[in-house]
Amino acid sequence: MINKIKTTQIKTAAVFSFIFMLLSLISFFMLQNFQHSVATTLASRTAEVLATTINQARISYSAHTTPLDLHPDITVEALYHGKPLSLPNPTTFAIELGEAVTRSSAGFMLHTYSQYPFKNRENIGGPQDSFQHDALSQLTTSSPTFERVEELNGIQVSRYAEAIFMTKSCVTCHNNHPDSPKKDWRVGDVRGAIDIAIPLNIDEKDLSGTMRYSYVIFISFSIISLSCIFITLKRALSLSQELEHKVKERTSVLNEIAHTDSLTLIANHRSYVEFCDKIIQQQTPFSVIIYDLDYFKKINDKYGHDVGDECLIAVVNAVSSALRKDDDFHARIGGEEFAIILTNTSMLELDVIAKRVLKCVKDINIPQHNDIKITCSMGSTLITKFDGATIKDIIKVADNALYEAKKLGRDRWVHKHYNIN
Repeated sequence: MINKIKTTQIKTAAVFSFIFMLLSLISFFMLQNFQHSVATTLASRTAEVLATTINQARISYSAHTTPLDLHPDITVEALYHGKPLSLPNPTTFAIELGEAVTRSSAGFMLHTYSQYPFKNRENIGGPQDSFQHDALSQLTTSSPTFERVEELNGIQVSRYAEAIFMTKSCVTCHNNHPDSPKKDWRVGDVRGAIDIAIPLNIDEKDLSGTMRYSYVIFISFSIISLSCIFITLKRALSLSQELEHKVKERTSVLNEIAHTDSLTLIANHRSYVEFCDKIIQQQTPFSVIIYDLDYFKKINDKYGHDVGDECLIAVVNAVSSALRKDDDFHARIGGEEFAIILTNTSMLELDVIAKRVLKCVKDINIPQHNDIKITCSMGSTLITKFDGATIKDIIKVADNALYEAKKLGRDRWVHKHYNIN
């Protein structure tokens, strides 16, 4: 009888030991998959925000370099190296930016490519592997992204591709360029893609060693192994929260970069457009002030762009000090053109702020260049009743006021009432 009880106890202990061992293996396999899933999600979100940022940088660069094509002394081309007064075209800019930040040995890659690269870029401008070929075949207007996990240079990475669509300016250039390999482009066609590879950084050897060690522990000490399961699950939860925090933190930083002017550190044109759309939906009374610096090109030509940049920063700081701290929106929307949006303002408040801005700009002193005198021309409008008003119409009134200020001699403010037709 005693022997039978001992046998039962031994069997029970063996069963429990086996169960605990099985549970430990299952839990660690689940942890492995969970870590892989979280790492993949983090890499995918990071690549998505990075692709949006690069695309926006390319679009912004294209918008600012297109007018330079009309200048007789400046060229915008692919083979710009070693040529005075020559700038890279938008595609070359994007490709070289990718080459600059790519770290193949670490599994990080950023590559801009096209299905129809120019002859001088056939080796680097076209699709380089099966992923890039597959992406071009899958990307459409309705499905602008393509991603999957694969190995790159022996490192497991998340590959993310985002389509580059032909715009009106792109179509005009590509269809008329003598070296263009394709001359029947239309607006909205998929010209190419941005390919971003983010390493997943999962250490499979360390994880396997932990699993083998846990297996031995659970065979020898069933109670300890149960405690280890709870500890492991707690660690998994902590890891998940930590990774989620890093995702949010990194996403927040990249979003801030995408919405901030890199020189003046105020809102950029993209942020300005989004703010305008938001405020028109709220139907809250607001004023729009558009201002730009008078004869700023002469400052750049005489003193150089470094001093010009110093002047822009000084202007932004001076104007920001003249605004209300929390309620007013200030953005750089062009080279030396800026916008201010004042919410919940009366005509009296607009008058006070506009005159204060003019004075602050006029009082700017540039160290080591005391002979530089900076003034600005301003145009504004105030809207209190909407009745179908669009932000485009409102800004047009402020722009017209700015042009009138320039015609009247600059260094002044002109206000135009917004009339609803």
